[in-house]
Amino acid sequence: MRRGRIIFGLATILMVVLSLTTVSADDRTSDRASLMTVEGVVFAVETVSAEGGGNITAVRLVLERPESREIDVLLAPANALSQTGFEIEAGDRLRARVFLTGEDALEAHKVMNLSRGMMIRLRTLRRVPLWDGSGRWQGGPCRSQDGSHGRGESGHRGTGRGGR
Repeated sequence: MRRGRIIFGLATILMVVLSLTTVSADDRTSDRASLMTVEGVVFAVETVSAEGGGNITAVRLVLERPESREIDVLLAPANALSQTGFEIEAGDRLRARVFLTGEDALEAHKVMNLSRGMMIRLRTLRRVPLWDGSGRWQGGPCRSQDGSHGRGESGHRGTGRGGR
């Protein structure tokens, strides 16, 4: 009888642990599930007003697949981009992981400038920007395709690999 209670108790504990693990896994994937990769040519680079009163660099991308259309992608403050050495201009080809928000402009998680061979991660998977309220970079240097780092000033190493 006692052995049955011990087995039942262990089974109950195991079920609770598994259910907590499942919830945690769902929480981790929920942010990833709201990401989509887009690729296109930069039509325009603009500065737009952001929440909190600052300005942020945005690009208008012309997507070619499945049909030709334009989308706006929010990057980061110009100061933060320049601190990392990440450059972008009209005509550059970009691949970006963007959060699906249902709004007009999509926030970029990370961006790969395929024309210049540079990648930068701009926000965490929880959408936390990697710059401070003054627009100063806090994340880490961007990377070029050869693995070398940009001029990030935070002292952190790396922001990800390539455009994947």
